[in-house]
Amino acid sequence: MRARCAGMLAFIVLSWTGEVLGAPVVNEFVGRPAAGEGEWIEIANAGSAPLSLAGWSIRDATGRGHRLPPGTGVEPGGFLVLAARPESLRVRYHLPDSIAVVSPEGWPVLNDHDAGPGLPADVIVLADLAGATRDSVAYFETWLSPSPGRSLERVDPGAPGDRPASWGWSLDPSGATPGRGNSLSGGGTAGDLVWMGPAEVSPRRDSGVFHYQLPGPGLLGIRLLDANGREVAVLQEPEESPARGRWVWGPGLAGPSRPGLYLLCLRWEGREGRVRRCRPVWVEP
Repeated sequence: MRARCAGMLAFIVLSWTGEVLGAPVVNEFVGRPAAGEGEWIEIANAGSAPLSLAGWSIRDATGRGHRLPPGTGVEPGGFLVLAARPESLRVRYHLPDSIAVVSPEGWPVLNDHDAGPGLPADVIVLADLAGATRDSVAYFETWLSPSPGRSLERVDPGAPGDRPASWGWSLDPSGATPGRGNSLSGGGTAGDLVWMGPAEVSPRRDSGVFHYQLPGPGLLGIRLLDANGREVAVLQEPEESPARGRWVWGPGLAGPSRPGLYLLCLRWEGREGRVRRCRPVWVEP
């Protein structure tokens, strides 16, 4: 359950004669595809001008680069989807022709099991024409959803790519948002009740971000239970909350004194009724 991330470059703004040309980031990906589906990676242009990616490459932990075809580019605020099986992805998500979906020369296999103690499952690197890294993310097996086909979304384009708190499972009913705004940043939709976040947290050293979608606004409280269901700590007393939001567990909040597997329980009460939902999480004090 434990994972340690090597520091990686996360958000780089490219400049030329003082003008911001683009800010390409790895914005979403599926490293554990559903049966019959291929892996895919979404690149977002967070800059203010079009960005040409022709001749750029995407590579994994093996270091082998797979070049993007001529004519590949991303408009400001737009998306480019790199897919092992472009047509299959278009059909599954009903993507319009306006969403660019391409397959690099070859494909960097995205692993979904850690390569060894302290090593990530894989590394996704976006490199420019000169081979320089423009964005990268080293992800661990514990980051990935146990549900095949559910993507890992970046919470915000500027969030550091090497932190688990910068990523979360897609809240979209389809399991992903290729070619459009991420559900975690308000660009998608979610079901009546969702309680999702990292599988491992170290709240005294770093912040873990959890996302929720509730039946409606109401009072939201969060408690921590041990594996036997005994209450360990009250992390948030009931307070008014919108139907959709995020909760951050970090320094300053109570927590267990011993590492182990716990239950992080959301309790909500609103006009539509009452809800309690718990999710397992490994806590490293």
